[in-house]
Amino acid sequence: MHRILLLAISFSLFSATASADSKRIETGRALYDDKCAQCHGAEGDGMGSAADRLMPRPRDFTSGSFKIRTTPSGELPVDSDLASIIRQGMPYSAMPAWPQFSDEEIAALVEYVKSFNEDFSDPEMIVPPIEIPAPPPLSEESVEKGRGVYIESKCFDCHGDVGRADGESAPTLKTDAGDAIRPADLTKRWSFRGGSRREDIYRTFTTGLDGTPMPSYADSVGEEERWQLVDYVYSLSEDEPDYGTLLTAIPAAGEIELNPTSPLFDDAPMTRLPVVGQVTDPGRAFAPATQDVELRAVYDADLLALQVSWHAMLEGREGSNRPDGRDPLPGDALLSDAVGIQIPSELLEGTAKPYFLYGDSEKSVDLFFYDAAKDAASTYLGKGEANLIPRPESGDSVRAKGEFQDGLWRVVFLIPRQRADENAEPRLPEATFLPIALSVWAGHAGESGNRRGITSWYHLYLEPPDTGAAYKSAGAMALSTLALELLIVASVRRSQRNRARQS
Repeated sequence: MHRILLLAISFSLFSATASADSKRIETGRALYDDKCAQCHGAEGDGMGSAADRLMPRPRDFTSGSFKIRTTPSGELPVDSDLASIIRQGMPYSAMPAWPQFSDEEIAALVEYVKSFNEDFSDPEMIVPPIEIPAPPPLSEESVEKGRGVYIESKCFDCHGDVGRADGESAPTLKTDAGDAIRPADLTKRWSFRGGSRREDIYRTFTTGLDGTPMPSYADSVGEEERWQLVDYVYSLSEDEPDYGTLLTAIPAAGEIELNPTSPLFDDAPMTRLPVVGQVTDPGRAFAPATQDVELRAVYDADLLALQVSWHAMLEGREGSNRPDGRDPLPGDALLSDAVGIQIPSELLEGTAKPYFLYGDSEKSVDLFFYDAAKDAASTYLGKGEANLIPRPESGDSVRAKGEFQDGLWRVVFLIPRQRADENAEPRLPEATFLPIALSVWAGHAGESGNRRGITSWYHLYLEPPDTGAAYKSAGAMALSTLALELLIVASVRRSQRNRARQS
């Protein structure tokens, strides 16, 4: 009798557990079909409808190969690994973060993702995560030794001599599935997938990134040396990109020259702008090769010197490129690197701006296009993507020159502040917020015409030479306004108290 009762209780508990697991799987399936299948595919094989447009490609869950794990190389991830990626996403990829999901929804998604590979149901295939020790103190000595480990381990073959993802092997890298993949830019740790803390970088060096050319160093590099390598990589960048919205040009401290590395830019404030793919018009770029651009600017009475810097895997000086999508270059054409700057053709009132893709028929733009193959600039009048009109050389033509070193492009544009027509309004007046937007083309990535990286509209401001008086005047006005407001408030409160006493 007791045995029958125990069997009944056990069966009841088993049925309840099975029912709960089934419900969790169904919850996960519904979330997956709604949010994940478009990229990862309905069958979890990474063949969703958007997969061909993405780099890196979506994870194939059926393979059992996962890049971001706390388990040793070649092993399955633990549940917390999968949950962490779902919750935090993969920076600078198509995999977004899902902070809006509850813990129960995350757990359900984890279970459903695991259902695509039967190894997850085999207890013998599940191994515990590695132990990640507390980071040792970060020191200059450790960073210096880490540079030695970087060289000895030949990290530069992929990541480049100073970490800008421009190593000799970088253009040839592929995943185990044969898809092209880019090495991480180690100078931008905010873009590291799996985290940018020193512990996260240590985990990557220890476990490797399965399915990619990034190996595990658990057996080849000792723990102390791994931490030194971590510290060297950590030293190559800041914590955050600190993207800006305003480029401030300062008066030049000397004669402006056509020199992309002119020391005049050393004291100019740097503004970093994010670059995204042009996905609006045909020729779209869903995964542009450029993440961001850095801008610095100085000016004198006649010229604005604007320096544009960005990282590139290769120095694309061969072939040619073009800014528009009309009559696109052949698919097998050799494409050069290029960068374009656009500003409104006329000063606009208020917050009005032209259409961000080369203007429109009512609000046109001036486009200054630098082609690395020509090492020179061309100027266009833009009235839309399909209406770029080349402007002939004239007294207000823009000049440009570029230099490439260790994965870094620096291009300087010299833009006349006054147009050739003396009756025209100034192109670049002081103390005015001028809209500015950029486009970047990476030739090695097949970017040309509409297929390019772009920025949104931001602002350029030519700071007047002597702003001290203006700041003092503005400060005095602000203090006067505050004092007046305080007097008004005090007067109102006094009147209210008097009325209260009378009542």
